[in-house]
Amino acid sequence: MPEAFTLEPDCKFAVLAIQNVRVDIPPSLLLQDGTKVVENFPFILDDHWKGWLGTTQFNSLQSCNLFLVRTATEGWQEEQLHVSGDATSLTLQREAGSLFAMLRLVGTVEYENAYMLAGFVENGESTCRHFGQTERFNITRGCLPWIIREADLRTAVGLYQAYFNLQQMLPDMQSLRFGRGCQALKTALEQYYASDRLHGFVRALEAIILPAPGKTEKQFISRCALFAGPKTSETNIRAVLQEAYRMRCDIEHIHDWDRSLQVHSADDREHVALWRTRQMEELACAIYRKLLLDTNLGSHFQSDSAIDAFWKKPEDEIRAAIGSICDVTNLKIVRNCDPFGRASASEWPAGWVDYLRRKAK
Repeated sequence: MPEAFTLEPDCKFAVLAIQNVRVDIPPSLLLQDGTKVVENFPFILDDHWKGWLGTTQFNSLQSCNLFLVRTATEGWQEEQLHVSGDATSLTLQREAGSLFAMLRLVGTVEYENAYMLAGFVENGESTCRHFGQTERFNITRGCLPWIIREADLRTAVGLYQAYFNLQQMLPDMQSLRFGRGCQALKTALEQYYASDRLHGFVRALEAIILPAPGKTEKQFISRCALFAGPKTSETNIRAVLQEAYRMRCDIEHIHDWDRSLQVHSADDREHVALWRTRQMEELACAIYRKLLLDTNLGSHFQSDSAIDAFWKKPEDEIRAAIGSICDVTNLKIVRNCDPFGRASASEWPAGWVDYLRRKAK
């Protein structure tokens, strides 16, 4: 692919390169914020890269098959194009990394590694000044395989733009309850062990419900139930939420994470625990997507007083404001996984093979 197609002359760039990810996108996709998305490296990896990175890391970089490319052709002083670590370079890296983080809110992204590269193009030659491996987003055992498509990338852009706008409007957002909930969710998605993931997902949900002292379990169940599915499934949903919350409490106090699952057979408790974890992951991600993209609903969660006022509304009014977000009862228990931790093909719902089949271009 010609370099000039993705990297303009005399520009600074940041490229997030993702290794061995399942993707189905049009060639040379341009997203609404100007991010270019390609499946081939946007510049040539010369032999000196192998000496710089080492054979193993060089081979990993060569096997990347999804690239999020951010560029800028202005924003620095004259003769400063080659300077690394300036505000423009850091902004480009933040934008590429944040887009990937928001993509993980959209679906279960599976990949081996992700690398951030940054540098500049001068006199037609690309020079890399920064190379690093990014934080890793993991999966919960038993998840279904997922494909990144154009619509998912565009949704991720919308999420990032909404998050950025919220930060501009609320400079202290990281200290607010919603901002801390976002951080809890991101941290949970980075965890490897399912018990740590469940703990983080429940914390992210608690940021949204603002439970009163001494009423956390009761309000976690009653308030999350309004997000977690239709009223017709409320009894089942409440049972799911109760088990998940009690598991979280056991994890917090270093008990066995399946201690509250004694009603299930001993052979099935681990499967149920992973099931509850996947359900809380789906619920937390769905809620934060909704609150970011629906500004009317999101406005109720920008301060403790606004959250408190929202939960004092009548239930019918709350349900009408929330709308349909997700239904955790649609996620089924998984008892068989492949070597990568995904649900085995025998566990896939009807039509999933067609969903995974690559579309003709």
